Amino acid sequence: MVSDRASLGATEDVFLSGAYLQEYYSSLGHENAEVGEFLLEAAKALSPSGGLKVLDAGCGPTILYWSAFLPGENEVHGFDINPVNISENKRRMAEVQCGVADEGLLEAAEHAIRCMGTRTSARFHLADRARQVASLRVADVTRTWPFENGQFDFVFSCFALEQLPDWKSFDTALSESARVLRPGGCFALVNGSQGTHWLCDKQRFATLFVVPGDLRARLERAGLRVQTMREIDSNDTDWREQGYNKVLLTSAAK
Repeated sequence: MVSDRASLGATEDVFLSGAYLQEYYSSLGHENAEVGEFLLEAAKALSPSGGLKVLDAGCGPTILYWSAFLPGENEVHGFDINPVNISENKRRMAEVQCGVADEGLLEAAEHAIRCMGTRTSARFHLADRARQVASLRVADVTRTWPFENGQFDFVFSCFALEQLPDWKSFDTALSESARVLRPGGCFALVNGSQGTHWLCDKQRFATLFVVPGDLRARLERAGLRVQTMREIDSNDTDWREQGYNKVLLTSAAK
């Protein structure tokens, strides 16, 4: 039976125990593959060869996983409200720079390399992406982000904003993403959609019910123009039960 426990403490438990990484990132699956391809597509539209200043907002423990899909040489920053996640990112970055990576991370890197058409090893690719992470810090997406106006070319957020407690917090995060983007920059947003919760370690965590039309209107009110928006079915049921029905991929320009 799934627990209704959804406190911050419970959320910290699934990250601290490694349950989140084990259940959602131990295998690529069609869902994570499509998310990675989407991030690569959005970043390449800005600059095919990199050179971007990038922010992962609400990065969780997966900044390296998703940064694997950024092309070329970039300057990457990330923040998350949970100090456990920042520590986990630093640990994984240190490991890949020593040639150590788990199978899920290697699988993601191998897929990214195939998509980019580059000729390198997954371990070298991951070590290179770890080197590109310039800063990681503890901060709250629902408050003023600790960055100057117009600082970033590319801001992305994966499976984070739908977990905020209310739509006011969600709208604040959208407005902050617009504020820190330079004119012409891109915000890439990945959400579990058409669901009320996500599952991890047999626990249920509430989510906002995100749908395309409403998200489009909220982005426009934040000063962001939607470029692409598509949903993919969330059907990786052979290796996990995630709770939500679809994944919504959205890119918007400032």
